[in-house]
Amino acid sequence: MDSSKKYVADSRYFRGDVLTVMSDGVHCDGSGHTLMELREKERNPYLCAFGVKELRKKGRIYMESLCTLFREISPERYEELSFYSNIRKNRNSFFEAEPYYWELHDFYFKVSGRCFTGIRPVNLPYEELQRQIGEHYRRVTCRPEIRKWNIAVSGTDGNGGRMGTAYFFVTDKGCQRFICNLTVSGEAESVQEARKDVARILRSLRRHHFTYYAGTEGIDDLDRFMDYMEKNDYTLLSAGTFFQYPINRESVTFTGKIKETGKRFLYRIYDREIFLHLLKRLRGVKRETEHTERIMT
Repeated sequence: MDSSKKYVADSRYFRGDVLTVMSDGVHCDGSGHTLMELREKERNPYLCAFGVKELRKKGRIYMESLCTLFREISPERYEELSFYSNIRKNRNSFFEAEPYYWELHDFYFKVSGRCFTGIRPVNLPYEELQRQIGEHYRRVTCRPEIRKWNIAVSGTDGNGGRMGTAYFFVTDKGCQRFICNLTVSGEAESVQEARKDVARILRSLRRHHFTYYAGTEGIDDLDRFMDYMEKNDYTLLSAGTFFQYPINRESVTFTGKIKETGKRFLYRIYDREIFLHLLKRLRGVKRETEHTERIMT
């Protein structure tokens, strides 16, 4: 393959295709534009030219990003789909015969009477499928204990500290994971709102089996939030970085705002595989920092 050949795409994201090809590495096939001329024509300063090795890497990560998190479905739906055309079928799992994207297919499985689905490569080895099934079932059947205790929060108005409540949960290995704080000083209405926020966070945490929670109102499901960003071609905007880590690295907080709407988002993640899945999905969404945005406008 010609090593000088280049592929042009937006450097902020990759969704499996390119804008154009430069067979000679300098000029666009067909139009003859150089990269600088193409940036001006498309009004997109983020266009870059990539070699074949980098394009293959982007394509591999994009394919991995399409492998969704497993979600539960009803036994009735599972049985209904099992009668349709499918492949690699056994007693407790099968792939839909029709591909979702290239070698990716919808995968269905059941464990202890509960049924789940997610997108996976149809050629994924049996041992890896069983590992993922076992790990997912461990997550959904885990029942961590939520604990709370009173804390003193430093005051900033010269009136001393404030009392509050710290919320944690304890994993099956006995490790504590911080959830959030609830401060109890201030007007009655603000305290009531704070209590509602904590209740919403705890519901979200339980809904996602203590793997992550949504810290703001809006789309509670992380995968659906990323789908929403891609579908609307929105841009994630960070104040320097999208990720915040506590000292002990027990979790990671994914936070920022949507550039086009101004809405803020926050997801606190405790599960390593979900965090790695998010990193791959971020490759398919436009991302900027507030500093970059100010320069570009």
